[in-house]
Amino acid sequence: MRTGDLIISIILHVAVILTFVISGPLTQKKKLELGDVMHIRLSAGQELKPQAPPVELKPIEIPSPIQMDEPIVPVMEVASKTQKAIVNKPKPKPKPEKKEQYQPQTEKGDQNRTGQEGGKKDISDELSSGSRFGGASIDNASFSYPYWFDQAFSKIERNWTNPVFSNSKIQCTIYFQVIRSGRIIRSEIKESSGISAYDRACLQAVERSQPLPPLPDTFTEEIIGISLIFPYLPG
Repeated sequence: MRTGDLIISIILHVAVILTFVISGPLTQKKKLELGDVMHIRLSAGQELKPQAPPVELKPIEIPSPIQMDEPIVPVMEVASKTQKAIVNKPKPKPKPEKKEQYQPQTEKGDQNRTGQEGGKKDISDELSSGSRFGGASIDNASFSYPYWFDQAFSKIERNWTNPVFSNSKIQCTIYFQVIRSGRIIRSEIKESSGISAYDRACLQAVERSQPLPPLPDTFTEEIIGISLIFPYLPG
């Protein structure tokens, strides 16, 4: 076959194929419109399954957080803890007994100031040699302890200073009460010198000597009252 004839043959075949390709869809569309029938050919082993209806999606609800209940404590455990708390509770401390302060009734003058038996007694002889005091007396004559007077009067004398200067003789008498422990519970000016500065110096000498020696154990009373004379002699 010649080359020209071969080319013409190829062109004719291509034209026929294109005619079928173009006219095929148009013919099929026309048939569907006329008969409204569509034939479907299934391959071997393939079945036509019915299509499921579309599923309607609902909004997802987020659940609220779950609240946990408090753990249940066994009754025996609660009881044991309560009992332990009661056992460990400190006992209240006993209140200290309130001691009543002894406040004897006193009066001025030569009467018995402390209400003790025995009356007033001059104890000037109990003053140590070289003492600066002009004399002393006690409200209870049964109190006879020279060593106690020596210790007490020596302590008062060390705390006594004279702040005045005078050309005449003056003196001040101080009265004070001493309880069993040696504490001075009352001090006052019994007889004034007429000079307030001198009287204050004598009173302070007694108050600064607090406490005095305790009363002797063999003494049965609880309190004694003493009058002590502070003299001033011009040099």
